[in-house]
Amino acid sequence: MNEMTFDTTPTVSTETIGEALKGVWQNPAQLVRQWNYKGAIMSGSLRAPIFLITYLVGRESIKLALGAALVQFIFRFIFAGVGGALIQAFRRVEPAWKALLAILLIVPVISHVFEYFVQTGFAYFTQTGNHTDAAILRSVCISILSALFSLFIMRRDVMIVGEAESQSIWSDLAKFPLLIFEFMAFIPLEVIKRFKRGEYLRVLLSVAAFGIFSQLLGWAITNKPFWTYDKGKTTFASFWGVDGLIILAIGIVLAAIFLHRRAKSSETV
Repeated sequence: MNEMTFDTTPTVSTETIGEALKGVWQNPAQLVRQWNYKGAIMSGSLRAPIFLITYLVGRESIKLALGAALVQFIFRFIFAGVGGALIQAFRRVEPAWKALLAILLIVPVISHVFEYFVQTGFAYFTQTGNHTDAAILRSVCISILSALFSLFIMRRDVMIVGEAESQSIWSDLAKFPLLIFEFMAFIPLEVIKRFKRGEYLRVLLSVAAFGIFSQLLGWAITNKPFWTYDKGKTTFASFWGVDGLIILAIGIVLAAIFLHRRAKSSETV
């Protein structure tokens, strides 16, 4: 089984972040020619329910909720195809963290600037503006996770179009269960590897960063900065970050068990 890492060796020639940026800048038409229909379908299907549920929770009519969801689906279907092509253009970049940083700075920012105007326009004509900010904030969270996951799987020749390694969307979807597991196991495995190398400072920074990330993500999704225990009293254990650290600790334990069993099976072969 291949090592679970963002830095998996690509099946194609690599390039620098500068070369990738130059290629997109000099030939932006490639984002249209390689419009990623797979990403368009997936993004539209994931984002529309966010607006549907947000409007229904806000006690709006089913008609308005469906309208908001339809507007979001159409917007995402069009834009995500371009966004997917952009992520694909960076999938060969080494080291991977530079591609990751570029994608997180470019795709979500541009995407949600347009999304804000589209959904604000809908809210203006339907007088439902009090739901727009909450829905967009949740959509931003999905964008961050989606961009991370998209780069992760595209570096493994999944959900790409217009290249020799491209396969059907059904073939790509069949690989999702294992890819989702590998994606979720990435941080715990990295923590374990760095701990074994004696990189204790990096381990602490990774754990702290995950805690902060889970704190912000939980806040954005639920619109609550913390959990409340003890009849509403706020304590240190009330914060989302603590829950994120607990999840990470469980992940590290499971990843350690997985690595131990894989090592034992390798010895017996």
